[in-house]
Formats: sequence, C-alpha cells, structure tokens
Amino acid sequence: MGKGKNSHSSIFRNTEFSLIIIIAVIFIVASIGTQNFMTEYNLTNLLKQCAITGVLALSATYVIIAGGIDLSCGSVCGFATLIVAMGQARWGLPVWLTIVLALLIGIACGLVNAFIIHEFSVPPFIATLGTMTIIRGMIKVIGNASTISGINTKFADFAATNVPGIHLPKLALVWIGMGVLTWLLLRYTTFGRNMFVLGSGADVARLSGVSIRKTTYKTYAFAGLLCGIAGIMLCARINSSVPTAGEGYEMNAIAAAVIGGASMAGAKGSIVGTMLGTILMVMIQNAGIQFGINSFIMEITTGILITLAVLIDQLKNRGTGKSFLARILKRPNK
Repeated sequence: MGKGKNSHSSIFRNTEFSLIIIIAVIFIVASIGTQNFMTEYNLTNLLKQCAITGVLALSATYVIIAGGIDLSCGSVCGFATLIVAMGQARWGLPVWLTIVLALLIGIACGLVNAFIIHEFSVPPFIATLGTMTIIRGMIKVIGNASTISGINTKFADFAATNVPGIHLPKLALVWIGMGVLTWLLLRYTTFGRNMFVLGSGADVARLSGVSIRKTTYKTYAFAGLLCGIAGIMLCARINSSVPTAGEGYEMNAIAAAVIGGASMAGAKGSIVGTMLGTILMVMIQNAGIQFGINSFIMEITTGILITLAVLIDQLKNRGTGKSFLARILKRPNK
C-alpha cells in the first residue's frame, strides 16, 4: 500500500514539475517574442481568464477523482450567470440574494446529476450530457435567448478591480481561495478520502465501508456549488448574461483537470496540478493571440494537448484495466 501511495505521489510531483517547466518556457518565449504579453493589462486579463475556468476545473477534478465526469458544468455556470443577472436587472433583488440563489441553483443541478447517476444507474457521461442540454435550453427559454444587462455596478466592479497594493485581480483571488479550500477538503476530510475510495471502484468503496450514495450526492452537489461560484464570477466579468454564457467551458475545465494529473479512470487527481493545467491552457491561448496565430490553429493545438493528456492517462492505467471507456460504460452499483 505504501509503495502505491509513493508511486502516485511521484506521478503528481512529476506532472506538476513538468507543467511548471512548460509554463515557464511559454512565458519566456511569449515575453521575448511579443510586445504586449508582459504588459500589466495582458497579465491581469490572463489571470481573470484563469479564474473562471479554474473554478470550473476544480469542480471537474472532484468529479473525476470520484470516478465520474460532469459535462454539464459549463451549462450550470451559465444558468447561475442568468439567475444573478435576472435577479439584479429584472427582479430587483439585492446582490447578496442573487448570489445565494445562484449557489443554490448550482447545488440543485449537482444533486439532480447525482440522483440520475446513482438512483437510475445511468453512466455519468450520459446523465450529464442530458442535463447539459436541458439546462442550456432552460437558459434560453428563461432568458428569452437575449442578453440581460443592467446589473449592479458595484457587483460588476468586483471583477474589474484588483486587490489593493498587489495588482492581483479580485476574481483570481476567489480562484486561489477556492483552490486552497478544495485542497484542504481533499487532503484532510473524510469526504475527500471517500472520493478517492469511490473512484477506485464501487466494490472497493463497499468493502471500505464508504456509502456510495452519500459520497456521490456530496461530490456532485459540491461540484455544482463550484459551478455556481464560477457563474457568479462570469456574470460580474461580462457585466451581463448571454444565452451562450459558459458554453464550451466544460471541455476546458475537464482538459485542465486531466492535464493537471487527474485520471479519467478515477481515484487520482491534484488540485495544484489542476490549477497549473488551467494556467497552461489559458496561457497557450493568450500567447497564440499575441503571436497572431489563427484561432482555428489554436483550437487544433488545444485539442491535441487534450488528446495527449488523455492518451498518457490511458497508458498509465493500461495495466490496471481502469480505462476511461470501461468507466464510462460501466453501470454504477448502489
């Protein structure tokens, strides 16, 4: 058992160290090769981009560690954005209440995912694909497929301003705070340990005395809470809600988690790795813009990066039989 733990720790360290090296190389090349990359405006913007994707990536990491996957996180984020915008611009609710409603919406969506997955033994991939489509449709119906503007100016200023004295965007501070919180929960709580056990397989969880039902519900509910937080941040940043808010974010979130060392086979993941994976993905996109690279080429590059990360993960798990495909197609046990 000790040998296995050491092996996993070594993988995490190597992954994180490799990410730091790659990020440093891209940072240096972009700084030398472009005029605007090292400007305060661009670096601040880069951190703001990392913040929202980063919180969603933390959500994806928790679900992946528990042996699942959540394709609905981008839609849940967009739904929370809609609720905050409508609450402030059309319903006349105080800011704090719109934030609470957005968080409750996120948790509720997570619980619905858990209910479908556990109670009806639907594979997570299929269940969250369905809820992703449903929620995206609800966003367009409730918001009448239009942009909702006119949110509280002080609320919007939160996303536009930095922490006094250190030039750190307040959005990035929220991301870092969520990173610390999720790291502590994962490392020092029974809930965190139970997610790793569940990710190892239903039989392992059952033999270890871990409640599969409770852990599944807690995992997806907490993931939904993080999606709600990301939605609040997104609303403040774009100063409105649009029908496409959060669209496509789920792919970046999952990619950042996998690049950071989370295994699609479950029972493996690193909060620090996920945060570094987020920085790497956003930095590649940002550097591509600075170099004037065609956006379609950047999409291809991002896709290749994601594919390589998944292939490496598959090769690591080939000997264990814990492949992503097997996990996707397996019906969860109660």
